[in-house]
Amino acid sequence: MNKYLAGAISLMTLAVGIFLGAFGALYFQKKKGVVSEKEEKENIPKNVYKRIGDVVITPLDLNIVQSIPYLNQSKEDAEKSLMKLAVFYQEGKNLGLDKDSVVRRLRYWADKSVVVDAFYRRYILPKIKVDSSDVMEYIRQHKDEFSREVALLTVAFKDVKLADTLKKLLKDGSYAANLMLEEFARSGKISVQPSGYQNVGLGKFVLSEEEYGTLRKAKKEDVIGPFTVGPGAYVLAKVVDIRRVNIKDLDPQIKEVVYQYLLDQKRRAVEDSVFNVLLKKYQ
Repeated sequence: MNKYLAGAISLMTLAVGIFLGAFGALYFQKKKGVVSEKEEKENIPKNVYKRIGDVVITPLDLNIVQSIPYLNQSKEDAEKSLMKLAVFYQEGKNLGLDKDSVVRRLRYWADKSVVVDAFYRRYILPKIKVDSSDVMEYIRQHKDEFSREVALLTVAFKDVKLADTLKKLLKDGSYAANLMLEEFARSGKISVQPSGYQNVGLGKFVLSEEEYGTLRKAKKEDVIGPFTVGPGAYVLAKVVDIRRVNIKDLDPQIKEVVYQYLLDQKRRAVEDSVFNVLLKKYQ
């Protein structure tokens, strides 16, 4: 769950900002998006661990990199990561890339992004809270969907002209109809795939609103679709079986999907609320 929170944070900032913010190593001091060589030298920390050209690495930098959970780096790995940044930065600067107008703007926004990341973690993230009771309440509110599982027979195809024929064959379900479907499959025109039982409630998170509405209303032996699943790719699905399940016994992975959905909804709400207040303050 904490990993999802970290992912939500990253969506707030430019990739370059997170890159510099996460590693926190180069100590760029910016003025109107431009860093002079003199400014860089004057702002070198005293407790230097390693110096590479104009770039210095401090013990704090190593601690920052090692504290990033998903990197799980040793001190040696952290040092190498920072040295790569320093060396690549130095070479890029020597090649004049720091004078490029786009690079200057990226550096300008990178500085802002690092501050945003710190603000987000300290003042917004604590307000984004979802617990197991919220998850179960959502599931109870949608009990009809989460208490049903469907087994489907799906038919994927590319020629949309086959849709009506395939739909009729699936609805028919006779021996002759199945032979024709097998013939289509052998010729490579369709792909037939049976699925295990799938929780209907999960459809909300992977299907369009129209598709999910169709699945919710579907009964045993119904054929739903065709649904567009990609450029020139379509799917029909026959409901082979429907069974009831107790929402108290749902797979933990289903609850995790609901949790992440609610967390994302909460994140959006909190972000928008804070944004609207601050917009009035600074606009």
